[in-house]
Amino acid sequence: MKSYLLLIFVIFFYSISLGQDIPFNSEKYYTTKDSVLLASFEEDMVYVLKDDFNDVVSKHPEFFIEFPTDPEKTYTKNSDEQFMSEVGQDDYYLYYAYFLRNTNEMYKIDDDFSRQRNKIMIIYTRLNRMFSLLDGGGPGYMHLYRRTFGEAEYAVYLYALTRKDFTVTNISKQKDLFMQTLQQVVTDRLESTFDIHESEKPDLEEELFTLINEIDSQITDSFYLIQAQQFFYSNYATW
Repeated sequence: MKSYLLLIFVIFFYSISLGQDIPFNSEKYYTTKDSVLLASFEEDMVYVLKDDFNDVVSKHPEFFIEFPTDPEKTYTKNSDEQFMSEVGQDDYYLYYAYFLRNTNEMYKIDDDFSRQRNKIMIIYTRLNRMFSLLDGGGPGYMHLYRRTFGEAEYAVYLYALTRKDFTVTNISKQKDLFMQTLQQVVTDRLESTFDIHESEKPDLEEELFTLINEIDSQITDSFYLIQAQQFFYSNYATW
């Protein structure tokens, strides 16, 4: 865990201290295709047109730095008029994910990280689906869903750099506690809410516990447990 936190600090330090004075040649990153697939997960795919893609490339050299920061810090520092709205921030995270995925390709040895990326996306999207169901949906959850692509790709980036640190730790007790926390949140919310009819609660509870089981199945080592906990406590936990 200490090495994981140290790595995040080192990445942040170098990302703000290196590469600022090197001229950026955006044209070498332009696409010649009519459209580009920015992101895909399960049934969802997001494409952008060539001109839109190349315009973003020309204006956002931060997507190509050697030591990227997390998407929130990157967005806060570099967003422009095109990305200032809620939908614009969603789009920025999708571009961030696309370019960081290319960076992550440099770190692969015998794995292209597709399995890790999918596991993290399942964890994040199932958590988002859980709380969307408990709150009756809303645009905020759709925005957060689209931003999970950027969050997940940054998690893959951290995994690529620290994978040797997340192989032998016994996480069974910590994992059980986290699953119990999610289950208790569901139970408490369903018992206290008046926005869901009593006749609908049993089926909803079954669906929510199915989502928790899906999250459980993806947490196979300490790295995924940390990602799940951080995503939950950053976005959904209330006290």
